[in-house]
Amino acid sequence: MPDVYFNKNPQKKPQKNDYEDIYSHSGAYDDYSQYDEYDERAWKKAQKQAKRDAKKQKKAHRGRRRRGGCGSALLSVLMVFVLLFLALSTVFLARMDYEPGQHKGNSHITSLSLKKSPLVYNILLLGVDNREGESGFQRADTMMLISFDNLHQKIKITSFLRDSYVEIPGRGMNKLNAASALGGIQLTIDTIEYNYKIKINKYMEVDFGAFTAIIDALGGVDVPVTQKEANYLNSTWYKWSLTGQRIYFEAGDSVHMDGEHALMFSRIRKLDSDVQRTRRQRLVVNAIRKQAGEAQPQDLMKAAWEILPYLRTDIGGIKVTGLGLRTLLLYRHYDILSTTAPRGDTWEDRSLPSVGSVVYFDVNENANILQDFLYRDKYNENYVSSGF
Repeated sequence: MPDVYFNKNPQKKPQKNDYEDIYSHSGAYDDYSQYDEYDERAWKKAQKQAKRDAKKQKKAHRGRRRRGGCGSALLSVLMVFVLLFLALSTVFLARMDYEPGQHKGNSHITSLSLKKSPLVYNILLLGVDNREGESGFQRADTMMLISFDNLHQKIKITSFLRDSYVEIPGRGMNKLNAASALGGIQLTIDTIEYNYKIKINKYMEVDFGAFTAIIDALGGVDVPVTQKEANYLNSTWYKWSLTGQRIYFEAGDSVHMDGEHALMFSRIRKLDSDVQRTRRQRLVVNAIRKQAGEAQPQDLMKAAWEILPYLRTDIGGIKVTGLGLRTLLLYRHYDILSTTAPRGDTWEDRSLPSVGSVVYFDVNENANILQDFLYRDKYNENYVSSGF
């Protein structure tokens, strides 16, 4: 049975066209249809009164914020963090591996065939297992699309199931994560675009070192662990341990983990399914987000300093700074939705002689499902969850 996620407050907005006309909404005092079009004096009088009322409300709102003090204090802390970020951005970005040449245009599909919008910005997050001493391309262990939907004011997280049976352009049918091993970042992006017909704007690739570093820098995270998961990890710890030291897990609704524990928890796969594996990954990512939201500015700076050497991206310094500022000032107010591709009720497990166990699904159907989710904000609430 597929993993089911339920969003308590779905906001489905069926639309006739691909994009909502954001310029069609009226202002606070633009509706004067109750006045006769020839009664110009009454119309102007009502307009002036509405403006005066709006100014009074704005002034009263500012007064309430000053008396309370909480809003001003929060704004002060926010501005200090923004200034620190801007002051140190040059130093920070020098620690990041900027790779503008790794992501070129997709030669396997025309640009017109890819769904895109100036109001939706897609960043592919790849987690790879770059082990010391190994060279060449590595299989992607995690593939998440982070979509900033500025039309509907939402951040949408799509976890691609790595065993998805898809066509890798020029390489034939295979598991999705094989694209990374066969052709690195470029072929991975090409494969997702080719199958799901969506435009990927930028990418970020991190290895496991970044995952453990940010969690340790934040002082660890709290994650729910089932007894079944704890038993599995306690019996197979030697397969996962980075240090070679025995690792012990407890079960509970809120188990505190350091970076190594959280990484082991996120990589469990053979216990159940790839769907459950992506669920565990989202639990850990959500715990990181929560911990970061409660951290002091200096702790966030330390975390950023620790993880940047593990980060490879084609997002330039100006864009990284812009994303950081928008996250602080704008995106933190956005709702967060998450789902999987393919969707939970559209696929089945199959065993194929050439590649083994795969997630078998209708690619065209799921391309339409993902496009609806990302660009039209249309989705089946049973397979979309709030948060990670």
